[in-house]
Amino acid sequence: MTSKHIQKVMEKGKLTGPDKECEYYPCHDLDEMDCTFCFCPFYPCGDTSTGGELIKTEGGKVVWGCKNCTWIHKPEVAQKVLDEILKIEEIDRKKLLEIRLKFVRLFSRRHSN
Repeated sequence: MTSKHIQKVMEKGKLTGPDKECEYYPCHDLDEMDCTFCFCPFYPCGDTSTGGELIKTEGGKVVWGCKNCTWIHKPEVAQKVLDEILKIEEIDRKKLLEIRLKFVRLFSRRHSN
């Protein structure tokens, strides 16, 4: 699902903004939300610093949950991530995680002051 979504995002080549037609909108508690990366290109990142966490499903399975992760939905972050993804000729998990790390660090520094 994620790779198909990334391909659609790349074909469009721009942010989609909020998707107020989506039955789940708003899926995160943000004043300004961008839904370009509805399906996160970094899933599962395994990094709790951005709000993700391991959760136990009703069936007892442990999965990565992104409910409290909002950084990829902030327009400024989404644009930077999109710009970097568009530079990649062939998408692979390693390249995506490198992009994620770059912007998690940048975003954290900017918002910790």
